[in-house]
Amino acid sequence: MNYSAGIIPYRVNDEGEMEFFVGHPGGNHWNNRYLRMFLKGGVEGNENWSQTAVREFEEETGLTLSDEMVNSLIPLGSVLQNSHKTTIAFGLHYPDIDPNTCHSNLADDGSCYEIDSYRWMTYDKLKEVTHKTHLGFYDKLISINNETY
Repeated sequence: MNYSAGIIPYRVNDEGEMEFFVGHPGGNHWNNRYLRMFLKGGVEGNENWSQTAVREFEEETGLTLSDEMVNSLIPLGSVLQNSHKTTIAFGLHYPDIDPNTCHSNLADDGSCYEIDSYRWMTYDKLKEVTHKTHLGFYDKLISINNETY
């Protein structure tokens, strides 16, 4: 079984709706698909899931998370994404990410950026363009936010 882990940054917009920070995968395979996903990637070496999630987020955005932010990660659980991959997610309240200033690392073969664009999306828009097995992560963040406010 392969494992990937990532972070779902979120914020609340001026209309009171939660928005989630997502990216579009780079490369020719994804050029004509309007798929948007939270930033995640495979576990390397002896990393734990939160270490993987932080490393992948930093590699795929060019941003650095402070220790305080890392300690604020919200475990959202895991899902079987497909028959050979389990995905683990963490939420993070990080409202001031500017999609226009993010930049991704190159894919392992150097052919393209792993993420070629970024944006904030509401759940209603995101549910139409993301991996269906990931919807529970967003539902959980919405539920946690509703309990908080």
